[in-house]
Amino acid sequence: MRKIIGFIFIIISFLVFYFTSEKALFAYENSKNIPKKTVEELPVISLSQNSIFYDRNNKPFYIPGSGENRINLKSSEIPQLVKDIFISTEDRYFYSHKGVDLFGVARAMMVNVSNSGIEQGASTITQQLARNLYLTHERSVERKVKEIEISLQLEKQFSKDQILTMYINTIYFANRNYGIEAASKAYFSKSVKDLSLAQTAFVCTIPNNPTLYDPFKNFDHSKKRQERILGILKEQGIITAKQYDVAIKEKIKLKTDSRVQEYPDYYSYVDYELKKILSGRKGKFLTSKLTAAQQAELRKLKTVDERVTYLQNQGLSIYTSLNPYVQEATVKAVNQGTLSTNTDGAAVVIRNNSHEIIALSGGRNYESQNLNRAYQDFRQPGSTIKPLLVYAPYIDYLGATPDTKVSADEYCKGTYCPKNDSGKEYGDVSLRTAMQNSYNTAAVRLYEQLTPGVAYRYLDKYKFEKISAKDRYEYGRALGGYDIGMSPLEMTSAYTTFGNDGVYYENSAIQRITLRDGTVVYENNPSSVRVYSSNTTNTMRSMLHSVVQNGTARRINMPLDYIGGKTGTTNDNTNLWFMGLTSNYTIGTWIGNKRPSQPIPKNYTVPPPQIIWRNIIQDTNLK
Repeated sequence: MRKIIGFIFIIISFLVFYFTSEKALFAYENSKNIPKKTVEELPVISLSQNSIFYDRNNKPFYIPGSGENRINLKSSEIPQLVKDIFISTEDRYFYSHKGVDLFGVARAMMVNVSNSGIEQGASTITQQLARNLYLTHERSVERKVKEIEISLQLEKQFSKDQILTMYINTIYFANRNYGIEAASKAYFSKSVKDLSLAQTAFVCTIPNNPTLYDPFKNFDHSKKRQERILGILKEQGIITAKQYDVAIKEKIKLKTDSRVQEYPDYYSYVDYELKKILSGRKGKFLTSKLTAAQQAELRKLKTVDERVTYLQNQGLSIYTSLNPYVQEATVKAVNQGTLSTNTDGAAVVIRNNSHEIIALSGGRNYESQNLNRAYQDFRQPGSTIKPLLVYAPYIDYLGATPDTKVSADEYCKGTYCPKNDSGKEYGDVSLRTAMQNSYNTAAVRLYEQLTPGVAYRYLDKYKFEKISAKDRYEYGRALGGYDIGMSPLEMTSAYTTFGNDGVYYENSAIQRITLRDGTVVYENNPSSVRVYSSNTTNTMRSMLHSVVQNGTARRINMPLDYIGGKTGTTNDNTNLWFMGLTSNYTIGTWIGNKRPSQPIPKNYTVPPPQIIWRNIIQDTNLK
């Protein structure tokens, strides 16, 4: 009796649909005569998909968690079983209709009512694709008319296989997962090609009603529909009775994909660098290598930010210089090295000859979305600025040597009277002695003799972001007393010049970007500029070595092929720095409080930045 009532209901519903949707039927009849157009005339939507960030070993280390989670597959990458399931449950006559099957709606309603459940979809796969790509899910005759027109046009422009592939990549699988591959990894932590029959059927239950069949919230509903799908596959001869029995008995265990999001400090900077590349502010991103659909979408976007966001969601593969081993050691060193003073900190590790940023700590116990102190925090550099602004330019421009003499006695220029850190005077000393002991009065005298104009001709080659007009003439800048200052990344990058024969290279985290199919759209080609002569660089390396051997950093001297560096302290002990070099690496470290004016307690024998630097070297064996 129930089935008879249901059948009568179907007939009445279909007649109501037929006569009340005159506009839809009229559109359907007229749409048959639409001439075949080129693909470009019906906009091809480029489906967004996740970009993936890889370390130097080509291992994924970060997949952003915002936006749509999608991994587009080619037709050949989609298992036939997946295609069979969607055709059997959503559109059994997919290969015979022309995009719209009005009588198929009635058939689907009959099957669903007679089976007391949803066994077939009421719209064709082509209609669902048209709706997902071009329309909203508004329920109205106007939207249905447009859906029919687009569906018929899709059938004219694309093959059935292309339509089915787009559909499987487009449909929603709940929890921000789009497409079968993303869903497979989200619910079973593996590719769809590696799923069992039972798992495949289970995942394929979700798009019919992503809320009702959300595996996390309504597992039992999903399991019941999975069993119905398996029954349909058996009835249609797609699977055998034996396969059915095995699949029915298989216990479904969700293994959620803990999305790869390691090393947030490093990712934070890589994302920043990626935005510079995509916005045209760094290197050359080859948009000409994108698909025609992607280029068409890109042309529609008005602002740089819109274009950057769009490109970030095109399934890019970003290959970086990240060394996980060094990254872990760097983060550990900063976290532990700031405990005793209860301060924050940062560290940057750069490989000199390849100009790669291989590790970066953005702060003590850094978490995603926090201020990344390695490149977003600007502090007065203290005496670490002296080699860059004073000593190297003085030696290079005036032909001085490490033995050239300079007075380290009292100095006054008007009301500006800096003191040596000890408060003592030392008479005439060599440049080597002045730098290794960080005598302030000697540095200011050299700066005055050199003149700020000449000094900044050298310093400007580093392109420090926050240098103000006032910074360019006040003598206190020779001691690192800047209005805003420099970031640890900026300072570390500048010091790599002493590891590259006096040439400054633009150091980078990103080395290569490809599309998902491997097409290269960006390759890092670092710009460079000579800052100092080879002779000056060799002289500076000798003097930097003296700082570690006999000067302010002598407590961390260790037997390396080469070691050199410079310490830095700002007024009232508010910032502590150490910039150090080995034969192959430059490592910059900094500690300070979140409030820049808050002093660091002097409860240490060896300044924490030097300990952080030493621990990174010892834990990684960098040389």
